[in-house]
Amino acid sequence: MTMFYKWGAGRHPDHPTVTHAHDEYLVTESGAELIDAAAGAAVVNFGHSLEGVDEVMARQADRVGYVSTSYFTTPAVESLADTLASMAPGSLNNAFLSNSGSEAVETAIKLARDYHVARGDHARETVIGRWQSYHGATLGALSASGNTGRRTTYKPLLRNWPKIPPAYPYRWPHEGTPTEQAVAAAAELERLIRQEGPETVAAFIAEPVSGSSIPAAHPHPAYYEEVRRICDEYGVLFIADEVMVGFGRTGRLFACDHFDVVPDLMALGKGIAAGYAPISATMVRDRVVEALEDADQPFYHGHTFSGNPVSSAVADHVLELYTPALLEGVRERGDRLAAGLESLAESPIVGEVRQIGLQIGIELVADRETKAPFDPDAEVRTRVFDRTFENGVYVYPGGGSVDGHRGDHLMLAPPLNSSDAALDRIAGATVEAVDHVADRYI
Repeated sequence: MTMFYKWGAGRHPDHPTVTHAHDEYLVTESGAELIDAAAGAAVVNFGHSLEGVDEVMARQADRVGYVSTSYFTTPAVESLADTLASMAPGSLNNAFLSNSGSEAVETAIKLARDYHVARGDHARETVIGRWQSYHGATLGALSASGNTGRRTTYKPLLRNWPKIPPAYPYRWPHEGTPTEQAVAAAAELERLIRQEGPETVAAFIAEPVSGSSIPAAHPHPAYYEEVRRICDEYGVLFIADEVMVGFGRTGRLFACDHFDVVPDLMALGKGIAAGYAPISATMVRDRVVEALEDADQPFYHGHTFSGNPVSSAVADHVLELYTPALLEGVRERGDRLAAGLESLAESPIVGEVRQIGLQIGIELVADRETKAPFDPDAEVRTRVFDRTFENGVYVYPGGGSVDGHRGDHLMLAPPLNSSDAALDRIAGATVEAVDHVADRYI
């Protein structure tokens, strides 16, 4: 939980003060070293001591630290946009830079609306999302999200956009092969589009691989093949939220690469600068930009620090590191970490361990046979988190994956270049914590 900082009031009593960090480690003011098994919030993809970033920052700040992108551009921004276009799949050749994942999603939503207005489809304003998804903290992104816990307080302020069930094979009710289940699940989107009226639907937004709400959940590729077909048939734009799972986290450069599907808009963040500068991007297909240009439809959108030259230069430096060799290493490290967790398959409180690249989701259940979740009041995920913390490892806990209220899980998402020793310690600490909670409290 994020804290407020108040002058003269001291620190949050439950939040250790991190005075410095290196590689996979966070060092507190007491001198304790914690392995960062969540890469912050799946952000610090190259750890806490990436070489050369300080020099890039200083060099760019010495040249130009800020201009208004409403009237100017800079070489740093142009270079980053070119780099992103060269990395993104298909014709996602156009970049709009902002500062956070929430802003990248907001940008995508507004672009989808502008695209349809430019084409004369003024009734298209609905954005279909999925339950148990999370796309950001701002009101538009939160309206598209299906994370009940984050939405409840602000529900009166949100758009009442419809949702389909999540891509959650562990809890799918569909029968048949994985392909048949995937096709049946994707059919929920087509039914909802028809129910809403295709002429009113602007976009469908989804995380190709689920992030913190249902970590590492991902369907058979047939699911997104169907999503792409459905969106094309009904003139709906497909927005892929890759803020958490993009840039190598899943073992491919982008999560949608696993499914051979190109979205119309793609929201990027977190790993784009690996935590060293606040920056995000919305990648846009050529046809969307061309529709705006053909209609002379201006995109009235932007933020004060959009395209900040220093952040752009840092991101450009970081993006050079996402090489094929790194991605191969991510897959190998992910397999090593998963192997260290194999004994969890026998735990009475673990329903499923999901792994894709260096993202692992551990679903905690009260009954393995029925998949029944724990009562949230049991605070099972918190107990496991606390124990791993005692073991010197910081993991990412979460809840609400089943119905927005029930459902406990942990996410492991360490830096992509983590050492074997760190991965083994993460696995050992996690297994011990789960076993400890199962023996002591369940």
